[in-house]
Amino acid sequence: MNKSLLLFLLIVVLTAGAWFSWQKAGRKSTLEKLDLNFGVSDTSSVDRILIEPVSGLKADLVRMKEGGWMVNDKFKVAPVLMDVLLSTIRNIEMLRPLAKNEAATAIEGMEKRGRKVSVFVNGSPYKVYQLGDDAPGNKGTYIRLEDGDPYVAYLRGFNGFLSPRYDVDENEWRDRLLFDCKPEQIESVKIQYRRMPSESIAISLAGRKIRLEGTERFDTAAAAGLLSSFQKIYVERYLPYFPAKKADSLLRAGSEWSLELNAPENSSPEKIEFFITSDADRSLAYIPQRKEWLTIQNRLLYPIMQRRTALLMP
Repeated sequence: MNKSLLLFLLIVVLTAGAWFSWQKAGRKSTLEKLDLNFGVSDTSSVDRILIEPVSGLKADLVRMKEGGWMVNDKFKVAPVLMDVLLSTIRNIEMLRPLAKNEAATAIEGMEKRGRKVSVFVNGSPYKVYQLGDDAPGNKGTYIRLEDGDPYVAYLRGFNGFLSPRYDVDENEWRDRLLFDCKPEQIESVKIQYRRMPSESIAISLAGRKIRLEGTERFDTAAAAGLLSSFQKIYVERYLPYFPAKKADSLLRAGSEWSLELNAPENSSPEKIEFFITSDADRSLAYIPQRKEWLTIQNRLLYPIMQRRTALLMP
């Protein structure tokens, strides 16, 4: 075989090898790009997340300069819920591409029931995608970047759907922490029982001295314990659509007991009215300043519901 033929064959082999290597690298880089397309690796730089459904409510989550997040410029966001969403935005990735028929079904669902998710960095949109229906198999949710192809997205190690993490109801995002006061932050507490006025309590704190209104002889340790009960008290559920007729009826009848807390360093409500329900595990509550109805589990209220006779010295 002459040298020219050998040289030609060598060039053909090298060219073919280079072409196959390029194709392989191209496929790999495409897949890597798809894996990275949906996620935002540095969520500490995210300052806004806007979740918009096709119609109805939306959730506009904005990071505050002093820390924490607000939803729709109205309520503080529960930190644990925000952590879950940021973790999802950081780690979301493609599970699989879709066949033609499934892709058409996914896009139709996005157009009818989907949610547009806009992730902002430094005030500008950084990543925008559409979230669709949950995919079959209890693992993953349909998703596509703006004007892109739909895929099934998921989180590694998580079997379930992603859509519940992108809620649009502002009340579901709200921080449910109602009271978180250390005893030294409290100036006064009033607990009034409508049916047992003699058991009502008024406690004040000046410096380290605790006073119980109407007497000098009382159990200071028990009173201090009462003041310590206002840490980590959570709302079970806010009731934004509480029926107006039922609300008027309850307010006319009067609450079973009420609580007034004066803690200037804490942003807790100053007064709450409590109503007994048929459910022994929870109470209905009303905050007059906000005109809001909510429920609280009774196990959190029992340490607060002290009677005056329990504080008096024998």
